[in-house]
Amino acid sequence: MANMASAASSSESESQSVLTWEQVSRLNSVLMEAVPVHGRGNFPTLEVRLKDIVQMVRNRLELRGIMVKDVRLNGSTASHVLVKDIDPRRWFAQILQPPGEGL
Repeated sequence: MANMASAASSSESESQSVLTWEQVSRLNSVLMEAVPVHGRGNFPTLEVRLKDIVQMVRNRLELRGIMVKDVRLNGSTASHVLVKDIDPRRWFAQILQPPGEGL
């Protein structure tokens, strides 16, 4: 049982890291960006910041006694935050290069 716990904490620590200042800046710009939320029928389209949506959902869950441990960002937006934009041609060339060959 102890081995399973240490293996879980080991894999958990491998998937976590501290963001650099540049990554924090990109994350902030993503969260501060207003996105359109389209209304149904006669309801208008609203412009809402992602940060506000996350905070509102978190607050409402905690008011109902559901404690939120953390909030995670997944998918292409997480990749955008973590990796500085590179030239797509270079990225494509890296994918297609044969094993053992460098650029």
